[in-house]
Amino acid sequence: MARVTTGGHRAAFDPLKHSQPLGGALAFLGLARCIPMLHGAQGCSAFAKALLTRHFREPIPLQSSAINDVSAVLGSSESLLSALDTINERQRPDIIGVLTTGLTEVTEEDMFGVLGASKYAPGRRDPLVVAVSTPDFHGGLSDGWSAALRGIVAAVPASEVTVPGRAAVLVGPTLTAVDIDEIADLVRAFGLDPVVVPDLSGSLDGHLAATWSPLTTGGTALDALLGLAGCEIVIAVGSAAATAAGELAVKAGVPLIAHDHLSGLAVTDRLVTDLIRHTGAAAPEAVRRWRRRLADGLMDSHFVLGGAKVALALEPDLLVAVGSLLYDVGAEIVTAVSPTDADVLRQAPWEEVVVGDFVDLAERAAAAGAELLVASSHGAGAAAEAGAAHLTMGFPVYNRMGAPLRATSGYRGSLQLLVDAANRLIEHRESHRPSHHPAAPAPARPAAAACPEQAEDLEELAC
Repeated sequence: MARVTTGGHRAAFDPLKHSQPLGGALAFLGLARCIPMLHGAQGCSAFAKALLTRHFREPIPLQSSAINDVSAVLGSSESLLSALDTINERQRPDIIGVLTTGLTEVTEEDMFGVLGASKYAPGRRDPLVVAVSTPDFHGGLSDGWSAALRGIVAAVPASEVTVPGRAAVLVGPTLTAVDIDEIADLVRAFGLDPVVVPDLSGSLDGHLAATWSPLTTGGTALDALLGLAGCEIVIAVGSAAATAAGELAVKAGVPLIAHDHLSGLAVTDRLVTDLIRHTGAAAPEAVRRWRRRLADGLMDSHFVLGGAKVALALEPDLLVAVGSLLYDVGAEIVTAVSPTDADVLRQAPWEEVVVGDFVDLAERAAAAGAELLVASSHGAGAAAEAGAAHLTMGFPVYNRMGAPLRATSGYRGSLQLLVDAANRLIEHRESHRPSHHPAAPAPARPAAAACPEQAEDLEELAC
């Protein structure tokens, strides 16, 4: 287990962290015909919208209660209700997600009390209003997502009827649209009907909508959301989804399957084994075929990634997911920087995770001689300072195309991550290798998950 330490700078000079309201807004963007609203100043939503638009290259529906200096002092309840009335009258959403900001948190105004005494009280529909506390002076993107997901689950009514085959799949913020598709397909392969919450694969997957809409044009529909408690099993992928998934499982009175991530052979095997035990069905041939491809890819990529010095700067779930897969194939994780602390960081198989910023990343990566740096587009400077190849991943990615269509989860997504990392490192080595130097020798340390004997054992277990 890794130890979690704090970076050497009291102030963040080159921040890695994003705010809770942004993470909460991203969660609501995975619901159909929804619009998130930040309860705060206009600039709060403008900054979040700019980041989201650059990353997804899509129009982002996001509103603000537009509090000014007067309403901040005298009370913002009128601004809140007026903004909700305007959104409801003009855009007619099915769901509105209301997220606090630092401004409304420090004034200590009772947003939940104001909403509870209005026509937007919990339990009412048309629209469904879900209010969440997301102070931007505490926590980060993953915390905001987790809080929003708990608020969404709290709005799900209890059900006395269980729909056979329905699986509620709650996911974390680091899964891309293709990751969600991969996980949903894996669940379907065992005869279950997955309802993914939130479902960015339907709303922010880069599709061209038939007509423009001020609301999300895909995602988890309101009817599906309200029927979640009728599921026969709850599956959580990502530690940021675990708490909400546990609360839903208790509400529905059904089993819970929870995994911190699905990057790698062994962790995906564990989910497949869970599905086999729950359904009694054998793993389909399509699942076995992708597993064999990943097993072969682990052995092939070991000759490139084995012994490579890798630096990481990602959200907690993605940091552990990407780092664990690269560690399994023989890479040396020389530094790993997370924007916030989280329990999942202690599950990392290497020695240390630093809670810090891009300055910590650049200093540590350069000192350790990192060859490959995995981070968002904001990590380009740190990669250049360290003289390392930069594999763009996480949020935001704006200097590469197709970020929502790159996968890291399941057998297929894990293989894509290995191929992307290996190819990026090959390109970097070729461009920096003196012409008179021979190719680098194969690394000595064996890759744990690429061991043929282990692969055979896991094949028997999962299939």
